[in-house]
Amino acid sequence: MAVKEQVLAYFHSKGLKTSYDTSLETLEQFSYLDSGLIDSMGIIEMIMEFEETFQIHFDSEHLQSQAFQTMGGLIQLISQLQSLS
Repeated sequence: MAVKEQVLAYFHSKGLKTSYDTSLETLEQFSYLDSGLIDSMGIIEMIMEFEETFQIHFDSEHLQSQAFQTMGGLIQLISQLQSLS
């Protein structure tokens, strides 16, 4: 399964509705924190899940980046980290 589909599946398990545009451009504007999908404790769970699933490691720069805060940015970040390993 591609990164985008796995990330969307994760957020669907957290209550994300499917009745919206899932283009990367739209997802880059969708903040999973602002939407209330996950809270600060949920971020820790999400990080651990994605690091294990994708065999990547987020460092502090990644976690503080603007990209990390949106679903589309997160998809792109994970794809970039996978290509480096």
